[in-house]
Amino acid sequence: MGSGAKHALQEAFLWAGIALAGFALFYFYDDLVAPFRPDPHPMGTAAVETHGGFAREVRLAADDRGHFVVGATINERPVTLMADTGATLVVLTYEDAERLGLSPQRLDFSGRVQTANGVARIAPITLDRVRVDDITLRDVTAAVADKGVLPVNLLGMSFLGRLTRFEMQGRQLVLVQ
Repeated sequence: MGSGAKHALQEAFLWAGIALAGFALFYFYDDLVAPFRPDPHPMGTAAVETHGGFAREVRLAADDRGHFVVGATINERPVTLMADTGATLVVLTYEDAERLGLSPQRLDFSGRVQTANGVARIAPITLDRVRVDDITLRDVTAAVADKGVLPVNLLGMSFLGRLTRFEMQGRQLVLVQ
């Protein structure tokens, strides 16, 4: 093999290595930065287990009323969510949407949903990133409730339904990605 061919082969391997390293960095980005993020729920309502570096399991403990409330992040900002398998979407209060920088005053509250208290207006949105401990989902369909309609943010099926599975185990809700 001539020196020109050897040089070309070395260059090809170098660029393949760079491409592979870039892909690995992109694919494992959340795992690499996780140790440097603050705990989104310092009250300790969830426990995380990682299996084989890929599947993630989060266990949410029920509170005194049997609700599963967890600290999470939406677009890298902390928020408290209550898991609700009866909610079709992740739904944010108007006030928390404003705090998260989603500008609810500019949203179109053209959607209607049936709640326990009657019909309420919502504005459909898409959240770039929703993170519950080590489980992160991107492009999550969600909604912002009209002002004063919702007392708590809901972690609904637009998040839960995209997991590998979720199940009740005693007084814990287990989420698996």
